[in-house]
Parts: sequence; structure tokens; C-alpha cells
Amino acid sequence: MQDNQYKTIINKLIAIGAVSACSLTLAHAEVTLQVDDNIKVTAINGKTVNSSPFMPIKKNFTLQPGQHVITAKYDRLYDLRRDEHDYLRSANITVTADMKDNQTYRLAMPGQPEKYEEAKKYVKAPTLAIMQGNTTIAQASGGSNDEGGLFSSISSIFTGSSDAQADNQRAIAAINANQPVNTSGSSQAIAPVAATPAAATRTVTVSQNADTLDQFMQIWLQASPDEREKIRQWIQK
Repeated sequence: MQDNQYKTIINKLIAIGAVSACSLTLAHAEVTLQVDDNIKVTAINGKTVNSSPFMPIKKNFTLQPGQHVITAKYDRLYDLRRDEHDYLRSANITVTADMKDNQTYRLAMPGQPEKYEEAKKYVKAPTLAIMQGNTTIAQASGGSNDEGGLFSSISSIFTGSSDAQADNQRAIAAINANQPVNTSGSSQAIAPVAATPAAATRTVTVSQNADTLDQFMQIWLQASPDEREKIRQWIQK
């Protein structure tokens, strides 16, 4: 009789432990954001995403549940005939979405063409979308990254005219300005990005240098032989 009572108590404790473990897992659930091909994420929630031409584009992000502001651009290198290349890259596009815990989302640019001539038109006004399955959660459209000339483009690298972080922060400011006043102080308009291990963190200076190299590589690949010679002369001054 006592053995049966002990077994009943043990089974109840096991059941309670399983429920507690499940609750703990749900409480610490995270959001997964998968990034489609030819998309470079440049900023999330007011922070620059580190990248360089020597590193592969990040394809997966782990975020906390809540509202996220994501800035990205179309980014694709075409190998043309002979030794010619063209680096197609759009301006930054910022999209905002509320992401639920324990869910997987996809950052997409619908309608991406494969042919180079079509891609040159597409890059002028691509659409950035956050999707879940076949459902579009949020989307925004952007423009091309035409800086108006070779040396104007080089100048913009150092003056920072295309600042993904600034674009992202402007979107956050607009969202926060439309948030209702909260006297309890318990809510947060923009969800935090999951912590990055200390070994993987980089300073703002490193991030800026990486972006500068990335932009310079784009200009060099798009330049004609005569323009490349002008760049060499300009650097040597």
C-alpha cells in the first residue's frame, strides 16, 4: 500500500517537473531570422551589423521576441564576360515587424531576377519583406545606391552619406514617437538583439572600416580601366 502511495507521489513530482521545464523553455524562447540570398543585413535595432568583403554575409540571426527594426540592402556580384564584374547594391531599406517567441521568420526580397540586365533594373527599387511561411508580415521598398559619379562615390565612403545605422535609428525614433506614454516603465518599444559572445564583438571603428572596404570594393569592381587608373592616381596624391 505504501509502495503504491510512493509511486503516485513520484509520478506527480515527475509530471510537475516536466511542466516546469516546459515553462522554463517557453520563457526563454527566441526568434530565428533567416536571410535569403543576395541580402546583406546592415543594422538591427539601432546597431550596425559588422561585415566586410572578406567575411561571408550572415544568413541567420537569433533575436529576442518583440518588435524589431531591420535595415538591409540588395547585394550581389555578377561575373560578366572576360574579367569584368559588376557589383549591384541597393540603398538601405528598413522594415519593422513584431516577432513572436519560438518562431522562425525569413528576410526576403521577392521577385529577385537571375539575369544581369533585369537585376540592374531591380536594384533601383527592391522590396524588403519579413515573411513567415508564405505570409508577408511586413515590407518596405527602397531605391538604388546611385551616388552620382565615381569620385562622388569615393567621397561618400569617407563622409558616411549612406549610413545604415542612422537610417535604422531614424525608424526607431519614429516608432518610439508613436508609442503611448507608459507610466509603469515595464514595456520596451524595440526588443533587444540577443547578446553576442565577447570573443565575437567588434568596436565601432572596426565595423566602420569594414563597411568602407566593402564600398570601395564595389566602386573598384564597377570602374572602367581608365577610372581605375584615376583612382590609383588619386590615392597616390
